[in-house]
Amino acid sequence: MSHCTITLSANAGISLEWKGYRLWVDALHTDQRPGFSTVTPALWEQMQDSAAFAPPDLLCFTHCHSDHYSHELTAEAKALWPNAKLIMPQQEFDSQFLLTGDEVRFSDGDITLRFLRLPHEGSAFAAVPHYGLLLSDGVFRILIAGDCEIASPALSQHLQHTSVDLSILDFPWLTLNKGRQYVENVLRPRHLLLYHLPFPEDDVNGYLNAARQATALSDLADIRILCNPLQQEVI
Repeated sequence: MSHCTITLSANAGISLEWKGYRLWVDALHTDQRPGFSTVTPALWEQMQDSAAFAPPDLLCFTHCHSDHYSHELTAEAKALWPNAKLIMPQQEFDSQFLLTGDEVRFSDGDITLRFLRLPHEGSAFAAVPHYGLLLSDGVFRILIAGDCEIASPALSQHLQHTSVDLSILDFPWLTLNKGRQYVENVLRPRHLLLYHLPFPEDDVNGYLNAARQATALSDLADIRILCNPLQQEVI
């Protein structure tokens, strides 16, 4: 397997580089919510100077909640890199691809991308268009579940007879019992990255400590926590 590199922007935003292909997922947002972090003007400048956030091939969003997506930053990114494709489940730009239906597949080079319609966590958000992402080169598979309902049967249905090598999940998938049981008994990823966490200076609720404690209790071999701006992990 060629190495993939994951770099955090803030919250659940990442740049993923794999086999010469670079995609940003939920990387551009500006909503500073209490107890969480966002892309400040200073961080946005750092991202533009970072090799990890070099011009993307694809900008995509799992959903359009303001802690995952900013129209203004996305418009700025599109102006900077007009050749980048934009994929999202809400019509925001004339030049974007709109995600609809149960599943949408794209192929780009050696990589296949499956956008999977999944329920958002919380009954209040049941109507929110929300998609996870499964990437594969035919050998290695990467799951990005977005804000998917913890231990969702819909995710299980999409993943029938499909193994996952790297899962990138919101931290409650490990801190909550039903999430941990699902990850350890159903997903069984070789590698697990936890995110949707605040930067240490914003962690007023103790989420980082909870994630670290859950990591110590898990029997998975490789668990890493993404919680610092521009933190980079190579798998």
